[in-house]
Amino acid sequence: MNYRIETKEAFDVFGIETICSLTGEEGYLSASQLWGQSHRNGEYERLLSNSGKLPDYIAQDLCKIHGVENYRKTEENTYPYMLCAFCSKDSKTEGYQVAHIPAQTYAIFPSEPFSWDEDFNKILARLQKRFYTEWLPTAEYERAEGADFEIYGGTSESGYIELWYPVVKK
Repeated sequence: MNYRIETKEAFDVFGIETICSLTGEEGYLSASQLWGQSHRNGEYERLLSNSGKLPDYIAQDLCKIHGVENYRKTEENTYPYMLCAFCSKDSKTEGYQVAHIPAQTYAIFPSEPFSWDEDFNKILARLQKRFYTEWLPTAEYERAEGADFEIYGGTSESGYIELWYPVVKK
């Protein structure tokens, strides 16, 4: 299984936040609905223009906008989700939710390259399933509290996703 373990120093992200329901309760946006809404209403483009340069600790071939969840506590049966950019010296964070991500070790699972026409939700679901059912049960690590990331990269022809899960040694 293709994965790597990396320890990241503390950093900040900022972006467009929603609170998602774990139970499907009405009145909450899902992560995919937030992405769609943000593309339709121009908020994605505004966040992209305010993101600034990628900081040095992030691979420079990545997209500037990513997804992060579970970076703070919310009410029972809910979790926070944010379309986010990594804070850098030239980021314009005013008017956005800002989240501090403490130093953490991550198990990072990259996807195979895919066509941008493919269904992101299926690709995400496959990676999530592999983490929880194939890797985690036999790993020297266990799932830790902390932020999960969907990191996006690629070219105009194809993309890839990395899922970053916080872990600690058993």
